[in-house]
Amino acid sequence: MKEEEGCLSLPGIFAEVERSKSLRIEGLDGDGQPIAFEAQGLQAKIIQHELDHLDGVLFIDRLPPVTRDRIKKKIQKEGLAPEGRRHHAFAL
Repeated sequence: MKEEEGCLSLPGIFAEVERSKSLRIEGLDGDGQPIAFEAQGLQAKIIQHELDHLDGVLFIDRLPPVTRDRIKKKIQKEGLAPEGRRHHAFAL
């Protein structure tokens, strides 16, 4: 699915990001026991977004290079929008 996404790490910046609409997670719980679950829709999108953070990836890293570079240049030139205010120049 392709939907608008933002992040608290980059306030005021929003762009359409393509993500899987469903996923299956497998891992170990706090006791080392295997666990698994499935997620769909918004929950799947959130999990993918947060797993990216664990890998050091921001949502803008998933954008086409030209779009990503344009955002990075605007951030360098204009800074980030004050918290709570959407900076329309960054809405793509």
